[in-house]
Formats: sequence, C-alpha cells, structure tokens
Amino acid sequence: MSGSRLLIPATLLLALLLVACEGQPGVIDELVARSPTPDDPAAEAASSEDPSPVAATATPSPAPPTATPNADGVYIVPCGDIHVPLDKLHRLEEDCAPEGLVAISEAYAHGLQEVVEQTLPDLLALLEAAVAEGHRLAVVSSYRSFETQRNTYQYHVDTLGQEEASRVSARAGHSEHQLGTTVDFSSPAVAYELVEAFGGTPEGRWLAGNAHEYGFVLSYPQGMEEVTGYVYEPWHFRWVGREMAAEVRASGLTLGQFLLR
Repeated sequence: MSGSRLLIPATLLLALLLVACEGQPGVIDELVARSPTPDDPAAEAASSEDPSPVAATATPSPAPPTATPNADGVYIVPCGDIHVPLDKLHRLEEDCAPEGLVAISEAYAHGLQEVVEQTLPDLLALLEAAVAEGHRLAVVSSYRSFETQRNTYQYHVDTLGQEEASRVSARAGHSEHQLGTTVDFSSPAVAYELVEAFGGTPEGRWLAGNAHEYGFVLSYPQGMEEVTGYVYEPWHFRWVGREMAAEVRASGLTLGQFLLR
C-alpha cells in the first residue's frame, strides 16, 4: 500500500517537470537518456545492490592487491594467500615465505624439493597416477625464495640479455615458485631438462590433460605469451586446489586472467 501512495506524487512531479522543460531544446532528450532501461548497465548495477543473501561458494576469491601501485608501477599482493595473482604487475614482498614447507619424496624429486604441506597430497596423487599409466615424472624445481629467484633471473640476464630473460624468467617477487605451491615437472624423455620439447612427450601430454584433476594448472600455455608475459612452459604447474583448477579449465582463461577477473 505504501507504494501506491508514492506513485501519485511521482506521476504529478514528472508531469510538472515536463511542462517546465517545454520549449527548452535537449532537456527532454537528456532526461530520457539518463533514465535506465531494464537492459541498461545502470539498471543492472541497481539490481546488483539488492541486499538479498547470495549462496556462498566454496572457492575463495583472490585477495585484492594494494589499491595503488608502488612507485615502480607494481602492485603488492598479500603473503600467505595461495590464490593471489603473480605476474609482471603483481608481486610478493621480499620477506614473504610460505609456512609449512615439506620435502617431496626422493622417489619423485631431483634433489631437495619442497612445497607447502597442503599441496603435497594432490602432488603425490598426481605423480602416482602418472606412474600407474606408465609415465615417469619428476619434480625438478619447486619452492624458491625471493633471493633464489633474484639469482635465477640474474643468471638469465647474464646469459640471454635483459629482453630475453624477461620472457623466460620472473623477477624476484613475481615468481609463482615463491608461493610454495608451484612445481616444474620433467621426465627421462628430455633428460629431466626444462625444455619446450617436454610438452610433446607422453608425460607432457598426460600432464596437460590430467593435471587439473589434481588441482594443478599450467600457468603459461602455448601461444599466450602476449597475455601471460612469458613463453610457453609445458613443465610449469601451479596448485590452486581441485575445485578452482576445474573452474579455470572450464573458463578457457589463463590462470592469470582467471585470478584477475
């Protein structure tokens, strides 16, 4: 009933306004242009403000970066959130280190390799599933500290030059390896090296088709350098959990695009 009482004054007010604007070119058109229709973005925005409860989702939203970039134009992302975006415009602080690092079994690792504890069960499940299907995989790189990544990047600069190094390696703080949830796989077929040819091996093809079932996403797909900022790396997989990995795959987006939606 309260709505019907308000309708009459609103109608009268509109009529008075139209009379007052008569003879003033453009005023009526301006009023019409500002009135949202059901298909207009303004109308959609208004409807999105409906305070009715929304069903919760089990997938956590990525934490937003700092509101404004630093002087170098880079955004700092929160430490401890495994779903933060990390690329050439988003980085972790120098002192950010994951908690609960655990070693990967020597049966599946070259040298000492570590990931955060929550990643390990899915990683072992993936490796065991690969073995069950006749594929021999090994983790040849995993957690890297800020300082280790600084040295890694500098090595590429010294050997390849600045421009090429920025295509194949992340600067310190920008590497997904600093999260402790990212691993580089390889196999005997390529002498356990990290090379593009790995993508064409049976192990590389198996990972591309099955890794998401264990929560891992290929961060730098083929043909997407303009989007990711890095060359194709068929060995580089980041664990985000099985639910999110399935969502990323279904979306058709790169992991970076998905996290920055």
